[in-house]
Amino acid sequence: MKNVLLLLLLVNSILISQTIKPGYFEEKGEVYFKFKSDDKSVLHALTNIISIDNFKNDTVFAYANEKEFGSFLKFGISYEVLKHPGNVEDVRMSSSIEEIKAWDSYPTYDAYVQMMYQFQTQYPDLCRIIDAGTTVQGRKILFAKISDNVDIDEDEPEFMYSSSMHGDETTGYILTLRLIDSLLSTYNSNARIKNLVDNIEIWINPLGNPDGTYRSGNTTVNGATRYNANNIDINRNFPDPAAGQHPDGNAWQPETITMMNLAQTKNFVLSANFHGGEEVLNYPWDTWSRTHADNAWFIQLSRRYADTTHLYCPSSYMNGFDNGITNGYSWYRITGGRQDYFTYFNGGREVTIEISDTKLLAGSSLPAHWEYNKRSLLNYMEECLYGIRGVITSSNGGAVKAKIAIHGHDFDNSEIYSDSLVGNYHRMIYPGTYTVFVSADSHQTQTISNVVVANRTATVVNVQLQHDNPIPVELIGFTAESNDNQVTLNWITATETNNMGFEVEKSEKQEARTGKWEKIGFVEGNGTTTETSIYSYVDRSVKSGKYSYRLKQIDFDGSYSYSDEIIVETLHVTSLPTEYGLYQNYPNPFNPVTTIKYSIPANVNSETSNTKLVIFDILGNEVATLVNENIAPGFYEVKFDANKYGLSSGAYFYKLQTDGFTSVKKLLLMK
Repeated sequence: MKNVLLLLLLVNSILISQTIKPGYFEEKGEVYFKFKSDDKSVLHALTNIISIDNFKNDTVFAYANEKEFGSFLKFGISYEVLKHPGNVEDVRMSSSIEEIKAWDSYPTYDAYVQMMYQFQTQYPDLCRIIDAGTTVQGRKILFAKISDNVDIDEDEPEFMYSSSMHGDETTGYILTLRLIDSLLSTYNSNARIKNLVDNIEIWINPLGNPDGTYRSGNTTVNGATRYNANNIDINRNFPDPAAGQHPDGNAWQPETITMMNLAQTKNFVLSANFHGGEEVLNYPWDTWSRTHADNAWFIQLSRRYADTTHLYCPSSYMNGFDNGITNGYSWYRITGGRQDYFTYFNGGREVTIEISDTKLLAGSSLPAHWEYNKRSLLNYMEECLYGIRGVITSSNGGAVKAKIAIHGHDFDNSEIYSDSLVGNYHRMIYPGTYTVFVSADSHQTQTISNVVVANRTATVVNVQLQHDNPIPVELIGFTAESNDNQVTLNWITATETNNMGFEVEKSEKQEARTGKWEKIGFVEGNGTTTETSIYSYVDRSVKSGKYSYRLKQIDFDGSYSYSDEIIVETLHVTSLPTEYGLYQNYPNPFNPVTTIKYSIPANVNSETSNTKLVIFDILGNEVATLVNENIAPGFYEVKFDANKYGLSSGAYFYKLQTDGFTSVKKLLLMK
């Protein structure tokens, strides 16, 4: 690769065709430009330096912030600055919800937020608006959650659409808003839509980068930018299967963290993100030249979307590439994309839908694009109802988070997992006959042979997993807390039978994967009892770093079983924190009081940070505000008394939100 780049420098040792004037980046944040290259190896190198937007014939279109553009200039490549796609002065805007529902204009930001919450007000039995997080500039990242039992976790797939993480690509913004309206307003009159809402938990985020879309202010999308307010491309900012946790060299942005937190708390089996600048469905992988294990299914999925649009659109629409679909890497490589993140790290399936050649489409063209795509949008959602599905339970009747793998088929993390709350799973797969492996910690793996999958049908395979050995101790809580340069472990049992005690084992986090565990202590058990028992152990032999802990429960007859592993990060406190941190509450589970700790580093822009610590329920409703003030750098802890807020038993989440940092963790109240 180095030789290729050196050759490129020599070949392009010509004058640059245009220079950037002083102050350009301070005003605009990013530059849109093009250059010539017919060598994809060069593109693969540049994709880690600039944000490549498109590759047509031998022409590359790209964006760059000031730092990225400076790195690009070092290659000596001739380039041409282009008019920014987000500069559309005659764009039609509206602040009236009634006018917006003509769907031929763009809402002001305030009207967008008002419209989203109006959906919840008008359709309280079907819709909840989830405030998932905030942007760099404090705008909301909103989701409409739609289901017939919107407040209940059911045996149904979780599905997500989101749009405009590139802020100047706005066609999907309006189409997904209109989709929300259509799903809700026609639920009682359209049998197909009723079936979708009744059988899928639908999440729709019309605007993933509101700071970019409303770069010029809340009243116009003219001047929209691709990047967020920190001039970072969100769709290059996610962990990448090949390029690591920070492929673009930047910290995770608030918009990125919001999506990552949501991905960890939900179990989205199918999703799509909408873009503009082309008209094509782009399916995994973007980062690897090899194809996904479910490549045939991805092609079928994408083909159905594109083929349906072709029935209702001009012959010129979505007709490029392979007649409207493409493998991502075959087009051009990107790293840090959300598509590969959701597919590789979260057991989901996601494609990128480029929905219009023009990024910021004229309002008058929006109704036509809805007509082209509205049936395909429903087709795509329906796909998560097909394939292999079922519920995984344990022999004690509880739901199990299990891995579902297809023998001789899966690789590159293509296995999926059942939902931990309900136990349901949904494995979309190309028609055929398969052997399915179902496995979970402390359970016997089950093999189900001759599972037949037909086209556009569901094959139900429910599985009850047996424990490796009957577990004589019912462990209902196991937590770790790092404090004062030590780790305190706490666990609770509901019942015990012939329990001699617990060996406490520790491992460096990375070494736990290879089975390198050491016994660090023993805690005597209570034999046989039906009373709740509380145990603790303090590990004082720790350094700064991440550790894994587990319990080895031993019976009097020598039989034993292991608990789940927990991970704790230790930090020797000798000075002010150097980074933001939100730590696991202790105790957890708790009743009714628990402690939440967090850290605030020094802020180069201010002596204090605007800090908010809130508790919210599993529906996203805020139930308590523990902190809401400007805070100086330091380590903090807050006592949370659930009785003070009248909370009942169940799972809750706590979120720390500051200037440029958001983190969410889960806590469990057991009364």
